[in-house]
Amino acid sequence: MTHVLLAIIYVAFISLGLPDALLGAAWPSMYRDFSVPVSYSGIIFMIISTLGFSFMQIFVKLTSGKFTLMQQVFMRNFVMLIICTIYILVRGSSFLGEKKNRKLLLMRSTFGYMGVIFNFYAINNMVVADAGILQRTSPIFVVLIACFLFKEKFTLERFLTLTFSFIGAIFVVRPQFNSRLFPAMVAMSSALSASIAYMCVSKIGKAEKTETIIFIFSLFSTICSFPFIFKNLNIPDLKIFIYLILIGVASAVGQFGLTISYQYANASEVSIFNYLGIVFVVILGKVILDESVSIYSLIGIVLIFSMSLMSYIINSRKNKEKKL
Repeated sequence: MTHVLLAIIYVAFISLGLPDALLGAAWPSMYRDFSVPVSYSGIIFMIISTLGFSFMQIFVKLTSGKFTLMQQVFMRNFVMLIICTIYILVRGSSFLGEKKNRKLLLMRSTFGYMGVIFNFYAINNMVVADAGILQRTSPIFVVLIACFLFKEKFTLERFLTLTFSFIGAIFVVRPQFNSRLFPAMVAMSSALSASIAYMCVSKIGKAEKTETIIFIFSLFSTICSFPFIFKNLNIPDLKIFIYLILIGVASAVGQFGLTISYQYANASEVSIFNYLGIVFVVILGKVILDESVSIYSLIGIVLIFSMSLMSYIINSRKNKEKKL
């Protein structure tokens, strides 16, 4: 069992290290060779992030009902904390970051932690499709917060791409909204909390290392969750325990990708690609959970990809115009 866990942590560490080393750190020099803006790195890492979080949702689904909410939340953050600690020790990065950034780091950790709790609660207490569509409203909150609080430019194109991507997400999950009102409100609260956390990461930018931001978030969340894990504590079998570990591993991939993404691009530029997570969940649901894909899901996938591509093309044209 020890060898299995070490292998999982090792693979997770390598998988997290390679994108950051090969693209994240190297991109400032690579992007000139490819004649593309540095912000394109944000798009790439947002896609990696949505894939990681999609796997996380699958593993949360597989452990639902077998553990309490706070036990799931604790394992998610504890595994991430281990990965980040190893990563920081290897790279020689700072654990706590610069003093001037700690208010934003604390704010990011607080709202991020709240978002995780709300999200897991929604998954455990709602129809998964309902929870999924409500949680995917976070890009809309990101754009609104970016424009009204952080004064980022809000264009008609961004509004249209966000709107039609949301419609595409509805087609994919076809929410029935027959769950109780309170879990639905909690799911929306998850989206709002996550949006504020994303904006904090965007404002921190490159002032802090990716691993430092995630370490502080993981440490904060682990400490806050620890007192609540002993209620109805069960000893899981090996398969379920591995699923718990993989919740943390997938979350770490998602967090690294997300943090790097918002460091390299404006929040409102890359948040649209968060909707790809719906597509990934559909595919993973079919492969892992044997869920069928309907014609409505296919329509939604086309809409989501079309709007993501539209956003990409618009940004490309604007960047070319700036050069001219």
